[in-house]
Amino acid sequence: VCQCELSFISLKRGLDAFVRYVPRDVVRLMLQGELSVDNHMDRRVVSILFMDIAGFSRVSEELEPDQLIALTTDYMQAMCDVIVNHSGTLDKFIGDCVMALWNAPRRLRAHE
Repeated sequence: VCQCELSFISLKRGLDAFVRYVPRDVVRLMLQGELSVDNHMDRRVVSILFMDIAGFSRVSEELEPDQLIALTTDYMQAMCDVIVNHSGTLDKFIGDCVMALWNAPRRLRAHE
């Protein structure tokens, strides 16, 4: 039992570290076997979205820190929900910018 618990802890640490560099939904697809982890690459058309808050620098100077955090959190959550609900892959946050992909790494039949 002890060895099993140590293996589980080690696996969890590895996954936690991996998720820091790879979008969580991509890791989930890999673990479920729906996405290959080999080094095979293919050419395909992808859509990339960069989206930020218009006038964020000005707004950030006018709001109190707790108001800015609330605004940013609400915005990021709403955008992530829309991206995921439309089969996108959230790639990263860049300041107030959200970067998302469609048709990569998971192939979408209705893309193009």
